[in-house]
Amino acid sequence: MTKRYFKMLTLAAAAVFVLCGCVAIDDRGGVGKAGYGAAESTSEYIDIIAPGRVGEEFTVMMSEHDDDEGRERPETAEPAEPAEPDIPEKIPDTASYHETLEKIRTENGVYGMGVAVFRGGDIIYTDALGLADINNNIPVTEDTHFRAASVSKLISTIGIMQLCDESLLDLDGDISAETGIPYENYNGDEVKLWHILTHTAGITDTDLFESAVSARYSIEEVMKRSVTGIEPGTFYNYSNLGAGSMGAIIERKTDKFFHDYMRENVFEPLGMNASYVIDDITDKLSCAVIYDHDGEVFNVPSWGRTAAYYESFGLGNSYYTAQCELLITAKDLAALGTALAGDGTVKSAGGERILSEKAVAAMHKSYFKNKTFDMGLNVRIYDGTLVDGRLMCGHPGNALGAICGLYYDRSDRTGVAILTNRCDLYINDNGVYKMLDEAVKATYEMLF
Repeated sequence: MTKRYFKMLTLAAAAVFVLCGCVAIDDRGGVGKAGYGAAESTSEYIDIIAPGRVGEEFTVMMSEHDDDEGRERPETAEPAEPAEPDIPEKIPDTASYHETLEKIRTENGVYGMGVAVFRGGDIIYTDALGLADINNNIPVTEDTHFRAASVSKLISTIGIMQLCDESLLDLDGDISAETGIPYENYNGDEVKLWHILTHTAGITDTDLFESAVSARYSIEEVMKRSVTGIEPGTFYNYSNLGAGSMGAIIERKTDKFFHDYMRENVFEPLGMNASYVIDDITDKLSCAVIYDHDGEVFNVPSWGRTAAYYESFGLGNSYYTAQCELLITAKDLAALGTALAGDGTVKSAGGERILSEKAVAAMHKSYFKNKTFDMGLNVRIYDGTLVDGRLMCGHPGNALGAICGLYYDRSDRTGVAILTNRCDLYINDNGVYKMLDEAVKATYEMLF
C-alpha cells in the first residue's frame, strides 16, 4: 500500500469520524448532577482553499516557512489596518437601537442578553436586556457575568500570543517538541502552533473528550486517541480539544495553572473581574443562570466548577477551560475587543498593553478561507458576509443554551460584544448564529 493511498484512506476515515463526532459534553466536568449540552460543533470539515501559513515573517514568532513540495504558496491576505476614527459626540438614536435589540431578543427566545459597543478605544454604549435568572426574576445588569462559550477561544489566544511576544513560543515551531504534548498524527507529521490555532492540526473531538474530562485523563491520554491521519495544515476541522489544549501549552510554558495565568496576565492588569473559574468572580450571584436550548436550567451560579477541580488534573494537563469557560461581562469583553481591533492596548485600562502590534496583526492574517469566512488565529474574518461592505473579525460561541459573539472592524476600530444565557437555535448561512448575526448587523446599521 502506497503512502498516498494510505493517506487517502485515513483521510476518508477521519472525515466520517469527525462528521459523526459532535459530542455532548457535561459542561460541569463531571461535577454535580448529569446535565449535557452540546458544545461548539465539530462538523465544520472542509478542504482548505489556500493551504499553509501565509504572512510575512513575524520576528521571533514567525520564521520563514516553505510550503510542502509541489504546493503553491498563496498570496498574503493583508489585515485591515486600524485607523484613528472620529469619535462621535453622541450615539445616534440609542432608544431605537435598544428597541431593536429587545425585538431580536424576544423573537429568538433569548432569556438574558448583555451588549457593549465600542469605537476606537471607548465603550460607547452598553445594554442589559431580559433576565439573568428566570425563576427568581433577576434582571441582567451591566455587571452580569455570562459564560462566553467559544468566544473563550479568542480570548485564550491572547495568552498564547503573549508567550509568543516573550519568545517562549513560536507559531511555526513544532509544538509537540516544545511542550511534550503528543500532537503528531499517526503518520508522524509535525504539528505547528499555528495548526492548533487554526483548527488544522488533524485533531478531532470524540466521545472520549467527554469521558476524559469526567475521568481526569491526562492530556497525553486523550490526545493520542484524538489525532487523525489528516496532514496538518490541509483540512479545517473545528476541534474543542485542540483549542482547549491552549491551556496545557500555557501551563507547560509558565508553570502556572491556565486560569491563574490568564487572571494575572490579562484580566487583573486591565482591572477586570473575569475568569475561567467561578472562584475568581467576586460576586458569584452576578453570574447568569445557564439554560439549555429547551429552556431547562443547566447550571446556576452555585455550580461545582472550581479551580481545585481543574487543578486536580495536574499542571500541564488543561484541555477544557480555554475553549469554553470564560466568565465575563459584555463591557469587559468589549474592552478586550478594543485591543484586538486596535494596537493591543486597552484605553479604558489606562492604555495597558496586553499584546504587541505584531502579535495582533499575526492573529488577523488569513490562513485559509471557506465559503463564509477566512481563518486567522482563532479569529474568523468575514469579508462582507456578516456586515455588508465591512471586513469583520471575531468569534462566535454556541454551547449549552447560549449564543455569544465578539465582532469588530479593524479599519475603524468599531465592534460589539454580545452575550446571552439562552437562545433558540435557528440556522442561517453562518450556522446557528441567526440571532447573533441580526444583532451585529443592527449594531452597524444603527450606530456606525
